Amino acid sequence: GSCGSSGPKLHPVSGKLLFDGKPIEGATLVFHPVGGGDLKPSGTTKADGSFTLSTYPHGDGAPAGDYVVLVTWYPPNARELDNPQNKLPARYADAAAGPPGTRTAQSQP
Repeated sequence: GSCGSSGPKLHPVSGKLLFDGKPIEGATLVFHPVGGGDLKPSGTTKADGSFTLSTYPHGDGAPAGDYVVLVTWYPPNARELDNPQNKLPARYADAAAGPPGTRTAQSQP
């Protein structure tokens, strides 16, 4: 493998996710670059709804750009279930569903 950083410059990105006005814990956010791309920064919410995005190692941030943000929130025991159900409306996890389920965010340098 190679050492060093040959990818795009990353910027710290953090935020808070609320659903029905309340923070949710354990939701996964995946930022899909508008126009495509291999890098999909992601994060998982804590008990207070806060998250920090990672592209490579934990908490390293995201490249600047426009993103469609997809969110899933499964029960804590989802790995034990045969068919776990996303606890959020499906439109939040489907880029093809369009607004209001997709959100465009821009990470600023």
